[in-house]
Amino acid sequence: MRRLAIAVVTVGFVLVGALPALAGSGEDVLRPGEQLGPGEALLAPGGAQVLVMQPDGSLGMYALDDVVRWTTGRGVAGSVLSADATGDVRLVAPDGAVVWSTGTGGSGGTLRLQDDGDLVVQGADGAVVWSSGTSQAPSSLTGPGRLVGDDVLSSPDGRHTLLIGPDGVQLMGPDGAVRWAPQAPVGPEESDASSSGRSQRAGTSATPRPSPSAAPRAPAVALELREDGNLVALDADGAPVWRSRTAGHGPATLTLQDDGNLVLLDAAGAPVWSSSTPIGPSALEPGGEVAADGLLGSPSGHLGLAVRDGALVASWDGEPFWSSPTDGAASVRLQEDGDLVLLDAAGTPVWSTGTAGRTGARLVLEERAVLLLTPDGEVPWQVPVPEDLAAVPVDTAPAPRAQPTECALVDGPVAEADVVRTGSGIRVHPCLADAVDALVTAARDAGVELGGGGWRSPEQQIALRRAHCGPSDADIYDKPASACSPSTARPGSSRHERGLAIDFTSGGRSLSAGSPAYAWLVQNAAAYGLSNLPGEPWHWSVDGS
Repeated sequence: MRRLAIAVVTVGFVLVGALPALAGSGEDVLRPGEQLGPGEALLAPGGAQVLVMQPDGSLGMYALDDVVRWTTGRGVAGSVLSADATGDVRLVAPDGAVVWSTGTGGSGGTLRLQDDGDLVVQGADGAVVWSSGTSQAPSSLTGPGRLVGDDVLSSPDGRHTLLIGPDGVQLMGPDGAVRWAPQAPVGPEESDASSSGRSQRAGTSATPRPSPSAAPRAPAVALELREDGNLVALDADGAPVWRSRTAGHGPATLTLQDDGNLVLLDAAGAPVWSSSTPIGPSALEPGGEVAADGLLGSPSGHLGLAVRDGALVASWDGEPFWSSPTDGAASVRLQEDGDLVLLDAAGTPVWSTGTAGRTGARLVLEERAVLLLTPDGEVPWQVPVPEDLAAVPVDTAPAPRAQPTECALVDGPVAEADVVRTGSGIRVHPCLADAVDALVTAARDAGVELGGGGWRSPEQQIALRRAHCGPSDADIYDKPASACSPSTARPGSSRHERGLAIDFTSGGRSLSAGSPAYAWLVQNAAAYGLSNLPGEPWHWSVDGS
């Protein structure tokens, strides 16, 4: 039995407003016959994961950075988590009704919260008979080591995954697109030591490519980080098909970063190779500046904006499609007055969007456009992605249809063309737009600034499921929403896809249950047709789902 002092955890809960105080012992297990009451919690052995029996009756798992990793979803206030004598773990409402269950009766099991973020029921023999499926894959591989079979590296935020799929070793982006693969062929044998000082760009090789008549290499089915610091991709026969040529830098560590860049670090922590696949921030705030070595990117990484060769350049999958008419720029700055300005090395403006007078405007990269967006939703300047670059395939594009004027009649995902951007900048179904604007205005009058994200495409929902639930089709399409981290609706069933839900922010951060913005919404949102999803303070929709 493990007991820990948990004062530091209590601080985290105060931040998220999940519960008033911890009444539990801080153990990591719930044994048959034991229960957790409202406000009590389990604490993982390392202290990085906490399972909270929340006052609203839902069960939630939190990381210490206040991120919700898993939840049972809608609860009944006053419920308790109980492990009965047979090993079934259940949420039981005050009237005795079973709200949720692991379905492990007869196992004699114990509920255990693990350091890797997985919540499991272990039977009397120690075998796992139920799992929340929320274990976090490591983000690093320290040499010597190998990735084979089902091994996975995941960025700490879960948006990027390095795995071995049917087509070999692949680095997958937030939308499931392959952003890098070690498929460049190795050329004639040469000493790794002789080329160990060269840093390679993704998918490139310092040796000549074979002639077109040469047989193609087999896909890489293993990635080996050798003791000397060389990263080598191997085919099914164990033959190398690619190498980083960083021998001499060992011992090394391969790390998948939150920005999507796969980086090889030497013992001193200095990068010696990378996949060159970083995704930059998707927004530039007033007063922000990006230098020539910086990058802005859409959430999926397909759309990028950067200063290159003296100009501001927009690109799609690395291919430029728009450029400012300049050749001497060294950085781009968004002025407080809303003007986007290119500056030379001396700080002298050489080009601007001519949008001064829009105080508070933000530069935002959506999936299909670069937008200068004012606080009231005006778009004074934009660079759209050409349709032939970002077109949705005909066989997957949602068919246009007449949109109902009542939200209750919206019964499925809607196309991007069928949603509107409100005056507050939130994209929703037209049936909800006026109510959202009125709500945001009323909140502002009360001293509460609200923003947020509304409609998302089916492709974006699939990308979120891949990031939150796992990379396989079963993870994306079949796994229950509550088994994802955080809870994420199946594609086709999210209210976001219908334009009927908003993930609210205040001050640029997602709402927490203890925030003034959340308290205001609890008191007032119903008057504007919005209800909260229990366990997710930021998520509000027309029916609370």
